Amino acid sequence: MKIADIHVHVFPDKLAKKAAHSIGEFYEKPVYSTASLELLGTELEEAGISRCVISNSATTPSQVFNINTFLAEAASTHPGYIGFGSLYPGMDGYEEELDRMEELGLKGLKIHPDFQKVPIDASCGIEMYRSVAKRGLPVLFHMGDDRYDYSSPKRLTNLLRKVPDLKVIAAHFGGWTIWERSLNHPQPENVLYDTSSTLPLVSREMTYRMFDRFGPERFLFGSDFPMWKPRDMVALLLTFDLGDDVMEKILYGNFVKLFNLKV
Repeated sequence: MKIADIHVHVFPDKLAKKAAHSIGEFYEKPVYSTASLELLGTELEEAGISRCVISNSATTPSQVFNINTFLAEAASTHPGYIGFGSLYPGMDGYEEELDRMEELGLKGLKIHPDFQKVPIDASCGIEMYRSVAKRGLPVLFHMGDDRYDYSSPKRLTNLLRKVPDLKVIAAHFGGWTIWERSLNHPQPENVLYDTSSTLPLVSREMTYRMFDRFGPERFLFGSDFPMWKPRDMVALLLTFDLGDDVMEKILYGNFVKLFNLKV
């Protein structure tokens, strides 16, 4: 069975160790690996993952240009990698940067409202998301945190009322550490969900309920490397009794459909 990973983080070598440590500090959980391209390649091969989306999130507007340049170069030199760039909501020059991102071959965006401290539905980002939607680029949002309200399911719903044609991937089953709120607050049909940083943390019963509530055609496998080892996340997903057809959709088919790729 082919496997694609919608949610991995990677940084330039000089930043890979520090960035991974910072991620672990933020989530109060030690990461198992640095976030370098070399280690990512090793981990994906070990897990049998042939395609992935690489990303990281700008925490200030000044980081956007270099992040997007790095991710585009990394994706262009690694077959099977798709780069998602980053923008900072409310930043000046987002139209020009979106033009540059498309010229560089980036296929979407990763936004982390909690890192950026800008709510998903903040007014400063609405026009930016309208421009993203017009270009047909999907946005992978970090979703949820019981310590903050920047990325709650309700805020995503508020954004989509204003930008209804925005393609969204709601990370972490739509609400990291607030999974019950995500379960009780399903999103519109143009929102997909990923499995990252959830399977090891919630009950199996909750996982089955969420698969059933949202539907398997709306789920994408994500490991959240370097938070988790991709091989372990694949193995954990495979312990669920979902049937071969459903498992194929989650592990690969929905990813291929999202990006209109050849199987």
